[in-house]
Amino acid sequence: MVNSDAKTEAVYALFKLSWSQFECAPEQLDAKQKREAAGLIANQLEIERAVLSSEMSQGVVISAGQVKRSIEEIMARYESEIAFDHALEQADLTLDFLREGIRRDLLVEATLERVSASVPEVSNAEAELFYYFHPDRFAVKERRTAHHILITVNDDYAENSADQAFARICEIRDRVFKKRSRFKEQAQKHSECPTALHGGKIGEVERGQLYPELDEVLFTLPAGQISEPVQSSIGYHLLYCTEISPPRTVPLEEVMPKLKASLRDRQQAIYQRQWIKEQLTHQTEMPQVVNS
Repeated sequence: MVNSDAKTEAVYALFKLSWSQFECAPEQLDAKQKREAAGLIANQLEIERAVLSSEMSQGVVISAGQVKRSIEEIMARYESEIAFDHALEQADLTLDFLREGIRRDLLVEATLERVSASVPEVSNAEAELFYYFHPDRFAVKERRTAHHILITVNDDYAENSADQAFARICEIRDRVFKKRSRFKEQAQKHSECPTALHGGKIGEVERGQLYPELDEVLFTLPAGQISEPVQSSIGYHLLYCTEISPPRTVPLEEVMPKLKASLRDRQQAIYQRQWIKEQLTHQTEMPQVVNS
């Protein structure tokens, strides 16, 4: 016979995992996802029980307010309270079971925070060593601020046949070549791209983010220049490069605070994983009590 508490824990764990791992309700999981979820849940519950049965969890208190805030965050995913209640019912959960599951989650988090609280702060010297040994992590690629005007090619419409689309983009090109300040106005009037609402602004991009044909042209344009018509799979474009941010390495002093925090988070996570492993080993080695 399955222990009711263990069954409730598994139901809640599936409800939580479905959203965090697969971004859907439990009943929407396919057979493969259910198999994957079952393995993850078994491992997760084993870890939770080891953490909550440890001495470090003793005295940890979770307030009703913390649980309430977590429930409100979950409810915000649903269109209404009725939809939320229906989802609980579909998952075979009650609100009380949900509260208890969340309380357990928060207890686990708080216990692990207590476990890793003794991890020392990262020194400036440690952060500096990491910075110089991992230069690629602090390299910023060249970025360009781009605007464009698009005339699509669509043979279903006479004005958008390949010849007509090219003729139209050339007319626009002539106007903006004479006066670059007209680019925004011409984009708003003629561009067949949603960016027309913003004067054709694509924004700041790195190599590889646009169509290859556009990418090649944009990253050869000097700042302040407008391209000749460029053909892509959807039509003809005019590109306007307004600003170039060259590649650079972010200075150490700029990243130091976040780097130290990131390194400490990593050290805490390593410490927590090691501690959990010890708790699991300890549980395995405990003598089993057999009722006579």
